[in-house]
Amino acid sequence: MRFLRRPFLLLVTAAAARPVRAARARVGEVSSVTGAATALFSGDPPRPLALASPVMIEDVLATEASARLACRLDGGLVLRLGSGARLRIDSAVLRGPEAGVIFRDLGVGGPLLIDRPPAPDAPPIAVVLPWARIGVRGTRVWGGVMDGVGAVFVQRGRVTVDALGVRVSLTEGQGVDIPLQPFGPPDLAVRRWGEPRIARAFALVE
Repeated sequence: MRFLRRPFLLLVTAAAARPVRAARARVGEVSSVTGAATALFSGDPPRPLALASPVMIEDVLATEASARLACRLDGGLVLRLGSGARLRIDSAVLRGPEAGVIFRDLGVGGPLLIDRPPAPDAPPIAVVLPWARIGVRGTRVWGGVMDGVGAVFVQRGRVTVDALGVRVSLTEGQGVDIPLQPFGPPDLAVRRWGEPRIARAFALVE
């Protein structure tokens, strides 16, 4: 009997030594999806996303070619992704002195739209793209690669854009182009976008 118990005790000890993964917080859900979209998390199999699928902290939201994904996150924030996007929800703290939301693009600037109604106590949002960092409060802002450059456009509200060692501020109707492979001194000229370009940008996420 002593010989038979020994393997059992070893198995129990090994199982008890495995680290327990902390539960991740749910921060929203999918409100619409067209085409193939998944949520990725290290060590887990990809989760196909469908209507009402949960969105979790530290998820990487990924869309395939021609796909569209919309998520409604806590606090009324709407996030839309177009084709070929990979965006990680780094953090989402909605209350307290460290409140803030951080999204991190893991691809090459797949198109995205962030829409949140303005509110005086809304936590700031940071969007870290491969070619720029966008600071957002209550606003509606588009970002992505278009016409061979990284681009940011503000439909409502105000954002700051940090790129190439320069910071610019954008307000309603303004956009900025950021060279993906800059040569020479940085030139981040803020310009008003015309309706045709605005329509092309929003068609990439809607």
